[in-house]
Amino acid sequence: METTYGERLEAALSKQITIELAERDMTQKDLAEAIGVGRPALNRYMKGHQSMPMPTLFKVAEALKITPHALVERAEARLQPED
Repeated sequence: METTYGERLEAALSKQITIELAERDMTQKDLAEAIGVGRPALNRYMKGHQSMPMPTLFKVAEALKITPHALVERAEARLQPED
């Protein structure tokens, strides 16, 4: 099944958030607490079982101390061009 650009970007965002957490020595639990969501909800976003709402993405970026634009830009850089 072919994936859409949006689906590929969401997956790349999850990978990028994981990298950003590791660089800051933070856990998903730390991030969940910082943005005011439960860890199970954050886990669903990170695993791609549920799309992350835009306001949550903004909170994630703020907690990581980067702009939403920078977070998305870094994730986009991870995307592989479609064959």
